[in-house]
Amino acid sequence: MKRIFAIYLVFLLIMATRGFALAEETGSSGVAAGEESWDAIEGSYATIYVESGVDLKRAVQKINVDFARYDPVEKGIFLEKDVSEREELANKIDIVIRKARKILDMYPQNFRVDIKIYNDEEGLRNTYKDIFEEEKGHKAFYIHKFKTIYVSMDNLSASILAHEIGHAIIDNYFTIPPPPKISELLACYVDLHLKD
Repeated sequence: MKRIFAIYLVFLLIMATRGFALAEETGSSGVAAGEESWDAIEGSYATIYVESGVDLKRAVQKINVDFARYDPVEKGIFLEKDVSEREELANKIDIVIRKARKILDMYPQNFRVDIKIYNDEEGLRNTYKDIFEEEKGHKAFYIHKFKTIYVSMDNLSASILAHEIGHAIIDNYFTIPPPPKISELLACYVDLHLKD
């Protein structure tokens, strides 16, 4: 019994040490070192990280969710007045997520995703290169391991977000994510029926 207790204490000590190291690395805001230039906006299903310099008003305008205007659940959001651009951005992304779940008829438990909005395509390309060690010209991409969607302001739209959100929902719905081609077909289906 003493041996088990000693092992438990060592385990707690290791975890506490790792926790302090993580706190030092990320700082008090929880943003990793070198990412202080990101502003976090909380939505119901997503944390939206907006790179410093992104025009929030323009970002809100680029995400057109007029398709939800006649939806009995969503139309209340259109009637809301005096909401900040931050709240409006979070609301619009929540609308796209709810619509994508409805289109797929998939409702993963405790679904949350991070969305990083870059100032320009160069920032997006550099991130892709850092992660995959190769260059590709994606408009946006989703990485299941990080539960994060990456998109630039240049390509930001409800359609692009719906496609990537589709990937996130699919990968979080199934215990084992489906093959990439199936996932891509389903994500395209979300994009295709977003405005129905």
